[in-house]
Amino acid sequence: MIIASWNCRGAGRQNFPLTIKDIVNKYCINILCLMELRISGNRADKVCCRKLGFGHWIWVEASGFSRGIWILWNSDTFDVTYLTSSTQLLHCQIKELDNNTTSLLTIVYGETTLIGRTGLWNSLRLLATNSALPWLVLGDFNTYLSPNDKLGGAYPPWASMHQFCDCIDNNGLIEAKILGEKFTWERRGLKERLDWVFTNFSWINSFPTFTV
Repeated sequence: MIIASWNCRGAGRQNFPLTIKDIVNKYCINILCLMELRISGNRADKVCCRKLGFGHWIWVEASGFSRGIWILWNSDTFDVTYLTSSTQLLHCQIKELDNNTTSLLTIVYGETTLIGRTGLWNSLRLLATNSALPWLVLGDFNTYLSPNDKLGGAYPPWASMHQFCDCIDNNGLIEAKILGEKFTWERRGLKERLDWVFTNFSWINSFPTFTV
């Protein structure tokens, strides 16, 4: 099973469906998670989701058209069930139909401010209390774990990193190792790692060959 996550900064562009289809076909993606789409309502459902080549989807309403979280999939070998959501995350259950195994998937799009992300950390703490199943958490957290996650620009704020580290450590989450480039955003000489993947021990035991 291949899961992809992308902060695509707007889904209203005319070439967006074709771009998505090319990416999905190139990397054989089974579950696609999209953030910051900046469209919602009937337009999200009828105009974009139905044109992306997936048979099923769930989306969290965009807040002021600045965000929005989608998960799209085809249900040949697995099914995805909505569990809960907020403006900063979408939490689902994945059931693999061929072996009847169940896992949890949380897609994150974090606020860009320190105060705003407090709600995200609180939501993850609540989810962690019910995460005995294999659990995968991924998405755009809009913050860093350490100063090494930013190259160029001003020094990253300690308070933000401290909150993020506390949330990961206190909720039994483990940072997934990345193969290849670790920075996920770049502009004018500034590089940042804002997108992250975390798992719990149950996920590692269930999927020992898992890679990012």
